[in-house]
Amino acid sequence: MEEKTASVKHRVPTEKRQECLSLFEQGYGYKKTAQLAGLNAYTVREYKRRYAAGDISWASRGGFLQ
Repeated sequence: MEEKTASVKHRVPTEKRQECLSLFEQGYGYKKTAQLAGLNAYTVREYKRRYAAGDISWASRGGFLQ
């Protein structure tokens, strides 16, 4: 019988999300922000989209998808 492995979602620490917010406020794009913060570019791109739409709630919550 084949064993199923569960997908594990890793949460980005609040400090890293706040670092992203700070970099966005300084005018950095998502690629440079991801590089500087050491995060996945696709995750940071979604943060950037929400930031551009005026939503910064992602920067202070316990996780991105809540």
